[in-house]
Amino acid sequence: MKKSSNIGVKRVEGVTAKIMRVENAKIEDFISCDAVAFGSSNYFGYMSGLMKDFFDRAWNVRDKIYGKPAVAFTSGGGPSNSALLSIERMFDAFRMVKVCDGVALSGIPTARDLEACRKLGETLAKAAMKRP
Repeated sequence: MKKSSNIGVKRVEGVTAKIMRVENAKIEDFISCDAVAFGSSNYFGYMSGLMKDFFDRAWNVRDKIYGKPAVAFTSGGGPSNSALLSIERMFDAFRMVKVCDGVALSGIPTARDLEACRKLGETLAKAAMKRP
């Protein structure tokens, strides 16, 4: 589903979301957002190369990311837990705060999978509202 009305962030009043493809995201977007969700396909058990490139380019601004709430989600044809873990390891490197366990999907998402993703967005939005 690509309808933005189905994203979990909209369950929290006063919060908006900006959805971006990582290749279009600027480092300034990363710095200026209140919270961030990273999503990637499972590429051989790792995040996408474009996602890794983004983290590499953002390394010099990691002090400006400190404490930012973050979540991750992945999907692929097979188990993608290792891809999820590769993104979540970046949270530690950038000293972001993992607000809840990520979502790793395999195959076509079910209604239960989509609800887990919406809950992920809702949890992130609530964490962003608590951030000073």
